[in-house]
Amino acid sequence: MTREDLKNYKYNQKWIKERLEYIEELKENVTRVTSTLSGMPKSNRKVEDSMAEKIAILIDSLNEMLEKIVEADKKQKMIIEELDKVEQPYKLILEKVYIQGKSLVTVASEMNFGYENICRKHGIALKKFEKSQ
Repeated sequence: MTREDLKNYKYNQKWIKERLEYIEELKENVTRVTSTLSGMPKSNRKVEDSMAEKIAILIDSLNEMLEKIVEADKKQKMIIEELDKVEQPYKLILEKVYIQGKSLVTVASEMNFGYENICRKHGIALKKFEKSQ
C-alpha cells in the first residue's frame, strides 16, 4: 500500500457506499419489472423476450458493479491491515486523518499536541506506513 492508497481511503469508502445504494435502487427496479411481467397476461412473446433481454443485461451490469465493489472493499481492508502494523501514536494519527477524515489541526487538538508537532509526527507516520509493507 502507498500513501496514495491511504489518502484515497475515505473517497473509496464513499464510492463503495454510493455504488451499493445504486445497486439497491436497480435491484428494486428489476424486482418491480419482473413481478409486473409475471403478472401480465400472456400476449406477444416478442415483447416478453425483449424485456427479459433488458433485465438480463441489467443483472449483468449489477454483477459487474458488485465485482468492482468487492475488489475496492478488499483493497480497503488491506489498507486497514497495513495501518494496524504501524505503532502508536502514529497509527492513531493516520487513522484520524485518513480514515476519519479529520484535519491535522483537529487531530492536534484531540491528541493534545501542538500543530507543528502533529505535522512532524504525521510525516513520520506516513513513512512508517510505507515501511510496514
